[in-house]
Amino acid sequence: MDASLPVAQALAVKDGRIVEVGGTDEVLWLREDGYEVIDLEGRTVVPGFVDPHNHFSIGAFETLWADCRGARSVADVQRALAAAARETPAGAWVRGVGYDHHVLGGHPTRGDLDAAVPDRPALVMHFSHHQCVGNSRALAEAGVARATPDPPGGEIARDKSGEPTGLLFERAMSRAETASREAWEARFTEVARAASRRYAALGITAIQDAAVTPAMARRYADARAAGALAIEVGEVMVGARGWFERPDDAAPGRLKIFVDGGYRCAMRVLRDGAPRTSGFLFYTREELTALLRAAWRADRNVVCHAIGNLGIETAVGAIEEAVRTMPEGRARVRIDHAIFLTAELIARIADLGVWVVAQPSFLWDRGGAAAPDRATDESIRVRPFASSLRAGVKQAFSSDHPCGSNAPLVGIAAAVTRTSREGRVTAPQEALSASAALEAYTLGAARAAGIDAVAGSLESGKRADLLVLSSNPLECPATQLASIQVLETWIKGVRLNPP
Repeated sequence: MDASLPVAQALAVKDGRIVEVGGTDEVLWLREDGYEVIDLEGRTVVPGFVDPHNHFSIGAFETLWADCRGARSVADVQRALAAAARETPAGAWVRGVGYDHHVLGGHPTRGDLDAAVPDRPALVMHFSHHQCVGNSRALAEAGVARATPDPPGGEIARDKSGEPTGLLFERAMSRAETASREAWEARFTEVARAASRRYAALGITAIQDAAVTPAMARRYADARAAGALAIEVGEVMVGARGWFERPDDAAPGRLKIFVDGGYRCAMRVLRDGAPRTSGFLFYTREELTALLRAAWRADRNVVCHAIGNLGIETAVGAIEEAVRTMPEGRARVRIDHAIFLTAELIARIADLGVWVVAQPSFLWDRGGAAAPDRATDESIRVRPFASSLRAGVKQAFSSDHPCGSNAPLVGIAAAVTRTSREGRVTAPQEALSASAALEAYTLGAARAAGIDAVAGSLESGKRADLLVLSSNPLECPATQLASIQVLETWIKGVRLNPP
């Protein structure tokens, strides 16, 4: 990823840093006593993958929770939760993850969960992590009852009689979701140790955790003190009351602001020739502008979550307004997701010069799944990677794990082929070259994360974070990208995988 030397034959590492990159003879001539020579016999080395939008502190726990991603019926979800309840420690909520209501034929209800877990709070997360279902105990502990109003930016699903069904959308899930994790978070150091090794095995050497509560920031400090993190982790802070809430009490550091919802993102579409809006928008442009300026005055960088075209329009407008009086803020903000774009929004983002962090693995996981009313407005482009690149948008890739597949090579393959796991191809005109996709997951991702001084490329002076791959992603057929194996992962000059 070094533009001055795109391909090299050898590199030298000392004290965890790269000290030389070049031809074999050149590097060997500089060899000092004590160097170990490793001959990879022509295999490919690339920089370690950087994931600037990951949810490590959520995904790390998933080995402890009921896995509902493979559920094909509500009964499957019930069985998974009942089994998890038998293993869940006293005082902890029973928690499941990853159900897909399309596959189940609908969302589970509180009654379904009551039948599986009748005597303690239980909650199961939708695959999007922007909606969930709680049993009656969970709703009671979260203060959700018949008379509870919908919060701004959220919705409590109700049956025809007005009784909550258990399904909670966006900000309506904040109290229940936060409570469901509290008892489990004491085990973070334990699960982080194992999870960070799994990340390294996928070739991930650095991430940013994109939603870290004040409590989890303290857990991260404990994990670092224990030496439990095998990879580099930066933290993006949210408030204590829930991921989607206004982050007024967030811990110091980079700040996360949710501009719109997730599965029900804020959309503006033409329907029968008339404009129509849908989804959840958490801030007006004026409110977001004030939040940005306040963050910049406090010397904080900001990550804006914006998915729907109305959410993105709000974020772009707020950034444009904020930089008029604080031009230095342009380098201190980025937009993450940016799934539903228009030609106008692409041009405005390019003019702003801010980074966009997108998730190509969603194409692999979900194909061309559209937001509500997407099909009625052909001006909206879904994950338009090629159009954005041609327009000059600074584009990086990430996974959003556990909302998306964690393996960077799967994301790279999806960006190049635009193909889902079922073989469905979506908007092939928006495909990228393998070199562009690889750069977006290495140097581009490091730049978006603000760590390109030490990561993202194999250059003298940077950390020796590198991978040995089974095939060259720039030369193998596009259809084989997802099957490339990470043979070795080196972080700061130490081989972690295989150990």
